[in-house]
Amino acid sequence: MKKIFTLLAAIITANVAFGQAVATLSGEITANRTLNNDTIYFLDGFVYVKNGATITIEPGTIIKGVSGERSTLIITRGSKINAAGTKNQPIVFTSDKVAGDRNPGDWGGIVLLGKARINRSADCTTCPGAAIAANEAGIQTNIEGDLDNANGDGLYGGNDDTDNSGTMTYVRIEYAGVVINTGNEINGFTLGAVGSGTTINNIQVSYANDDSFEWFGGTVSAKNLISLGAIDDDFDTDFGFTGKIQFAVAQRDSNNYDTGSGPTTNGFESDNDGGPTFNNPRTAPVFSNVTLVGPLANGVALQQSNSFQNAARLRRNTLTSVFNSVFMGFPTGILVDGAGSTAAYLGDTLRLKNNISAGATVSDIRSTVGASDVLVKTKFEGPDACDTLDATAGILTAPFNYGNPNFLPAANSPALTGGSFTDSYVSGNFFTPTTFRGAFGTINGTVYQWDECWAKYNPQNENYTTPGINYLDVVAGFSTNAVLNVADFTNSSTNATAYAWDFGDGQTSTEAFPSHTYPNQNGTYQGNFNCLPTMRYRYCYQHCTNYCYWC
Repeated sequence: MKKIFTLLAAIITANVAFGQAVATLSGEITANRTLNNDTIYFLDGFVYVKNGATITIEPGTIIKGVSGERSTLIITRGSKINAAGTKNQPIVFTSDKVAGDRNPGDWGGIVLLGKARINRSADCTTCPGAAIAANEAGIQTNIEGDLDNANGDGLYGGNDDTDNSGTMTYVRIEYAGVVINTGNEINGFTLGAVGSGTTINNIQVSYANDDSFEWFGGTVSAKNLISLGAIDDDFDTDFGFTGKIQFAVAQRDSNNYDTGSGPTTNGFESDNDGGPTFNNPRTAPVFSNVTLVGPLANGVALQQSNSFQNAARLRRNTLTSVFNSVFMGFPTGILVDGAGSTAAYLGDTLRLKNNISAGATVSDIRSTVGASDVLVKTKFEGPDACDTLDATAGILTAPFNYGNPNFLPAANSPALTGGSFTDSYVSGNFFTPTTFRGAFGTINGTVYQWDECWAKYNPQNENYTTPGINYLDVVAGFSTNAVLNVADFTNSSTNATAYAWDFGDGQTSTEAFPSHTYPNQNGTYQGNFNCLPTMRYRYCYQHCTNYCYWC
């Protein structure tokens, strides 16, 4: 049979001809400042962007958090971040440690603070910035992580739901998060009262020492979020968050989990507040097209700790709603926790529709209110059109592959169909209608695999030693022997110093012009920049730096 190999490469360039430029960020940034991608920046300690200043970060810039210093970038209320990376030039915040030596919690994280509403009943009178809060509009409190001071630089909240804290797109945040004590942590990415004028899209948080994403109130919406290997929760919402999120994926690492008390490690964790009260605005975000992959690849085989509990824990009077999503490989799929949230679900103000819960070892969905447990399950599987499946096999292509996952629906998967956007909660201009369920699939005949190029699922091996990440496309020439399944590759790079070819079948090469024998499989194999579903083999090569992209 005829074999056809169609592949693309990625060139990575950097301005490193005569050494590298470095700079340190520390203290306060009180005037507009631009970080250039020809320099590696070190974030040292708490760095506050304040006084209405904007920090602009060029596409492809690398910022390293100094380890052991709780190094954190805080965008205070009224200031902005303009971190507009691109698919080919993502912005990377990462550890200052070398490849192979990075750990969750090496540095603090990114904290974005705004002036939207929160559901606290009054300003925090014990906050370091209490005097500032008393003279501001709306209600403020201090963000977790001991970041507040007498200037109120750690305060969040107000009365402007359309507040604009800037733009963050195509950004990776790696090995961040600091646990100071229980309930007082710096997450990978913290959003406090961030308003709807803010743009948040294509963000990956990897190996956070606490939550990957946590929203404390606010109205900001987002698309294309990735949580990888978090210690605690993937998506945590509380204090009146009401934004919309579509297309998000979380993959749990069975070796990374919270050691706190109780069922601490969840995909979703959502509260109205800690009271719990019914204070307004109620926590009521709407999520659609989420894929939550737990630690149970084969039953309990990869369950390393009883800390792993729920794909979604909806508690303390939350109204968080989830549509068209896939929960798989957790002990419990969805826990509707407490009388307030249980009543909201049965009363249809908290909605869970058109979802898949698969491979749960305890329950696909349950309520802590015993008398309502059967009612909750009946509603979930009946009028809410959710599927409960015993096994995770056959749903997604390779969701449990650490380092190289594929979250596209498998052939004949139930996730290929069943998506619906007729409910009023997911109508309107924000949500993109899909027929598939989960984070990835096909829209109008085109595969929507939005993590291609910019995302990394094995950041431990990334060598951030030279400034600038710049992925450019070039077609590589090749010839094949259809009988032997041999492909001989050439490339059109110039001045390349190292190569890293990934043939897609588990084999690699560091040669400049490799030859590779593929498995003896008949058929047509295609790989390209758009990651078509027919893709079988892929490769990449290094140019000037150690960064590498495959698609």
